[in-house]
Amino acid sequence: MKSRFFPAIRPEALLLAFAVPLLLAPSLVCAADGPAVTVVVGAAPDPLEQFAADELAGLMKTLFDAEVTVTAKPSGDGTKTPTVLLGAAAGELLPGDLGAQDHVVRSTASGLVVAGGSPVATLWAVYEYGYANGMRYLTSGDFPPKEAPAFALDGYDIVRKPRQVARAWTIVADGPASQGSWPAADLAKLLGQLAKLKFNAVLLPGDDAALAFEPIDVTGDIGGRSVFSGAEEFAPVAEKEVPNWRAEVVAAARSLGMATELEFAPGKTLSLGRERGQVLPVEVPVTLPEGDFAVAAGLVGDLNPVLHYLSRAAWDASVTPESALDQLATPICGEGVTEPLDLGFAALAEVTALMQKEAPGFAVPAPEMFLEHYRSSEPAPDWWSAGKELYGKAVNEMYRANTRARDGARPWILHHAKRHTFALHYLTAVESARKAAIAREAKDNEAWAENLELAIEALHNALGIYAEVAADNSDRGVIALLNEYAYRPMLEELDRVPLE
Repeated sequence: MKSRFFPAIRPEALLLAFAVPLLLAPSLVCAADGPAVTVVVGAAPDPLEQFAADELAGLMKTLFDAEVTVTAKPSGDGTKTPTVLLGAAAGELLPGDLGAQDHVVRSTASGLVVAGGSPVATLWAVYEYGYANGMRYLTSGDFPPKEAPAFALDGYDIVRKPRQVARAWTIVADGPASQGSWPAADLAKLLGQLAKLKFNAVLLPGDDAALAFEPIDVTGDIGGRSVFSGAEEFAPVAEKEVPNWRAEVVAAARSLGMATELEFAPGKTLSLGRERGQVLPVEVPVTLPEGDFAVAAGLVGDLNPVLHYLSRAAWDASVTPESALDQLATPICGEGVTEPLDLGFAALAEVTALMQKEAPGFAVPAPEMFLEHYRSSEPAPDWWSAGKELYGKAVNEMYRANTRARDGARPWILHHAKRHTFALHYLTAVESARKAAIAREAKDNEAWAENLELAIEALHNALGIYAEVAADNSDRGVIALLNEYAYRPMLEELDRVPLE
C-alpha cells in the first residue's frame, strides 16, 4: 500500500532496517523447554510483514523461550503446533472493516491472528502482542516483564483503531543538546523504538544549517569526560556528510513504514520540554490533542513516561497519564513502584512550575547561562532553595522506586534518579557561585575562594552524575555545553584575585 502516510517500501531501505541492531530480532536458537510455534506469513509476504515475522519470533524467544518457525503455510501434517497467522496470511479471518492503521491480536480456531489493515499495521500488531504480554518499549530499548508470562495463544481479543491519523516525531536540531548532533545510525535506533510506540511519521530539519554548531573542546580538566570516549571535541555532523545523514535517516524511517515528507504539517506540535532548550529535567504535562500531532523534544531520555502515555492514549480514550504510568512501570518494575514514581514526578512538576514562574530563562543553554549568577552580587532568590528541596524530594522518591524495583527496569528509574540528582548539584553550584559573587563584592577573598571552589566541586559532581546515565548525543551535548559555559569559566575565575 502506498499513501501519504504509508510510502512504498524499497528493498534497499528494508536492508537498512535489518542492519539496525536494536531492530534485529534475537537469534533463533532451539528452545529446550519453551514452546514450538509456527508463524504463517503467506506465499509472498510484504517485506515489512516479513520483518514483522522476525520481530514476532524475537519477542516469543524473549518472553517464552519459544522455538519459532516462519513458514509460508501451515504444515498440514495434522500436528497441533501452536500457529500464528500473520498479516495477509490471516485472510478471511480479518474483520471486514479493518482500516489501513487498524490492527488486531485475536484468538481463532485456526490460530492466533496478528494482523493489520496494512503491512505497517501488522508490525504494530506484533508490538501490541508483545505489550499484552508485558513487554515495554522505551527510547533506550525494550524491557521484558519482571514476571515471565505463561505462554498461550488463546484468550486474545484486541482491536486497535487510531484516534489520530498522523503521530509524528520531529527531529529537533538546535545546537549540541538536540538530535541534530546525533549520528544517523543512532537516530535509526531511536526510530526503531518509536515504531514500537506506533509513531508513523518523522519530520527532518528543513534547514541543513540547523545541524551546525561550533565544536566544543572536551579535552583536559572537564566534568563527565568519560562520555566522550577519548574524543578531542564534540562536533556536529560534518557539512559534507549532511546529505548522507538525511538519506540514511529517511531510509531507516521508510523501512519502518514511516512517512518522511518535509511538507507534512500536523495539526498540533507537542513541545516536550522548554521551548528554548534545557539542561535540567522538567515535568512535561501533556493532554492528547484531538487531531494529528507531532512531538518535538531535544532531550529524549527524560520522556519515556509521556511518550508511553501518548502511544497508548492515541488508541484508547480511557488511558490517562496516571494510568499510563502504572501500565508502564508495574509489569517491568513490580508492584509498589508506581507510588514513589508518582510522588517523584509530582515534585518535578512543582519545581518546573516554580522555575517557569520565577525565572523562565533559568538554565537555558547560552554562554551566560551560569556566569550570570556569578556576575551578580544580589541576594539569591528564595526559589533556588525551594527548587533544591523539590529536586531533593524527587531524588528520594526515585531512589525509593529504584529500591522497590530491585531488578527489571531499574536502569530506566535510575536515569530519572540521576538526572534529578544532577539538577540538585547544579542548583547547589548556582547558589555557591552567587555566594562567591557576594563575597567578592564584600572584598572577602577567603569566602570568595571557598564558595567558588564549592561551585566548581558541585558542577564537577553534577556532570559526573549525569555522565553515569548519558545515553545519547543530546545528553553528551548538555555535558559539553556545561563544561564550556560553566565549569571551565569557574576554573578560570579561581585563577583570578578579585581584591587588589
